[in-house]
Amino acid sequence: MHGIVPAVITPFQANESIDYGAWQEVLERLILNGVHGLFVIGGQGEFFALSEEERSVAARFCVQTVARRAPVFANVGSITTAETVRLAERAERDGVDYIVVITPYYLKPSADELYEHYAEVCRSVHVPVLAYNIPERTGVELTPAILARVAEAHDNFVGLKDSGGRLELIPEWKKAGLSVFIGRDHLILDGLRMGCAGAVTACANLIPRAFVDLYNAYQAGNLEEAARLQALVEPLRQAFSLATFPLVVKEAMNMAGLKGGRCRRPVGPMPEAARAKLDLVLGKLREARYLG
Repeated sequence: MHGIVPAVITPFQANESIDYGAWQEVLERLILNGVHGLFVIGGQGEFFALSEEERSVAARFCVQTVARRAPVFANVGSITTAETVRLAERAERDGVDYIVVITPYYLKPSADELYEHYAEVCRSVHVPVLAYNIPERTGVELTPAILARVAEAHDNFVGLKDSGGRLELIPEWKKAGLSVFIGRDHLILDGLRMGCAGAVTACANLIPRAFVDLYNAYQAGNLEEAARLQALVEPLRQAFSLATFPLVVKEAMNMAGLKGGRCRRPVGPMPEAARAKLDLVLGKLREARYLG
């Protein structure tokens, strides 16, 4: 459980149905570029736009397509504990390697309620479980104290994807015995320096090799090269402000000739002025030979 784990898109056709042919191509390309795992049905994968049945089928499809060539991390988190547990149990039966659980959103549960939510998921499966902390979008923030309680009570609770951006908490997560994946593309190098096991990155859908090279450079002790690559990829993450999440990564893929597809509504097309700005970012990646 380490390295670069792309937060994989879910491609949709024009009629908003899942494009499984395009999805297979996306997964194959990521594996070919040496990623260390695949995080599916997360925020960039538009889990919030999928029905419970679609999420279950999607996890099974990804496991079958990847065929043990890389570990599959699947987000099963939902607003209720019951639905989360159903999805976790199905994902385990279908061969997912790691269950990931985003915090229940909108409700703003208490610390005790969050503890019980994660504990119930851990009790329901045998595979390793990770939390998914992204307070900017869920409205609730996990704390080291909450997750330390879960880890102490359940051996299969092993880590978290942290998109909170608070680097100072990484030592606290680690003190609780958890592996941490940084979930902010512009903080990957800082996260690795502070002991993160790796990164879950949306931008790796477009340029996976750049992120793999960044991770490998850091592991080899080549900090200058790692810093150069971190600076190279940051403008793509900054471009997220050009349109409604999670459109920018998909549009960048489409502009690069890859099969990103559309987003499900209400997310619409990117304005032409924004596309022009995004094309400038892609031009720099082409110059660096990370984009065809």
